[in-house]
Amino acid sequence: MFEALMKFGGYRVDYMQSDRISTPAALGLYVIGDLPVDQSYSRAAKHNLFTALCLIRDYQDIGNLVAVYLDINSPFETHRPAYQQMKRDMKAGLFHRLCVPSVCDLIGDEQVYADFWNFYRELEWCEIISTESGRLVPVMFSEITDCPMVSGY
Repeated sequence: MFEALMKFGGYRVDYMQSDRISTPAALGLYVIGDLPVDQSYSRAAKHNLFTALCLIRDYQDIGNLVAVYLDINSPFETHRPAYQQMKRDMKAGLFHRLCVPSVCDLIGDEQVYADFWNFYRELEWCEIISTESGRLVPVMFSEITDCPMVSGY
């Protein structure tokens, strides 16, 4: 996992709890982070990954975590490898609950917002959960307007 944190464009997808895949409680975790030139690894991604994992554990949901997706990339890029795999897995029904450190991580700018919104509308059902407030909080994706890049969308 740490090798992916050290390279812009790095990514990693890990699967676990195969017996929980496709159950109503199955949960996926998506984390993205940038890699500033003065850092040897993405501190934001590492922090968000560990914070989310701790919260998922604290809320006794760790047994339902079936996949972790990590991208070290720009949130304004739709062709992030882990993001694309996450969408394929959601479409295949591996999980219907998605945890993200911030919903803004899913939507970057208007182009990425449109990409995820179109994908989200195709799903039969999906619950998005944010860890931004220091706890697991369900978010209504259709009500997102407070991310800086899509506030006028």
